[in-house]
Amino acid sequence: MARLAPLRVRKPVAGAVVVLLAGALVSACGGSTTPQAEPGTAGVAAAGDTAAGAATGTSYVLSAPAVAGGYPQGQPSAQLVQQVDGDLKQTAQRLGVSGTPVHAYYDDRADGAWIFYNGVTGAGFDPDHLHDLLDQPPATKDDGAGDLLSTSAVDADPGPHGGRAVCNTVLVQNAMLSTAATTCSWFTTTTAAGITVVIKGDGTNTKVGFTAADVAPIMRAIRADVEQSKSR
Repeated sequence: MARLAPLRVRKPVAGAVVVLLAGALVSACGGSTTPQAEPGTAGVAAAGDTAAGAATGTSYVLSAPAVAGGYPQGQPSAQLVQQVDGDLKQTAQRLGVSGTPVHAYYDDRADGAWIFYNGVTGAGFDPDHLHDLLDQPPATKDDGAGDLLSTSAVDADPGPHGGRAVCNTVLVQNAMLSTAATTCSWFTTTTAAGITVVIKGDGTNTKVGFTAADVAPIMRAIRADVEQSKSR
């Protein structure tokens, strides 16, 4: 994608990330404020943790390998790291999860985006409760700068490890374009983690935003490499 108009476009994208991360654990273009569920997720959330967590006697631990989901680690700008990581820490405190933290920045070179991965390994987490804290009905408000911010959440397929997963999206609309920022989070009784895909804004972008349908597969691919089973 060609580089977008400098200030007017990149300001809403940054704002979307800040608002999104205020309501999610860890942080495509579209013209509709109606949340779109990830394909094939009907009914997956209800069976997740029971099927692949408590019922199997398996707990999980998180790590941060050099490559996860095919994405190598990289280093975003200090300004972006400060902005995104600050909101992630505040939200983790709001969710009340504690344990051994882990994080990494993965480089999505094909799409010109950074993948912020953050998580905690602990014990006694309630996946349903954590999922519900991030679930929210669609809502739209004016940010006072001429942008409409629409927030929504949809269930996501958590992948083979089970648990619960949810994707939170902020859609920013103005007279020039619509862009979306999405965080997909997953929870088991011993892990709470998620990924946020953030556009680099350096001219290498191939997309102007990411929906739940875009980010959920990335979440599952990264989860497969950063989360390992550990017998109780």
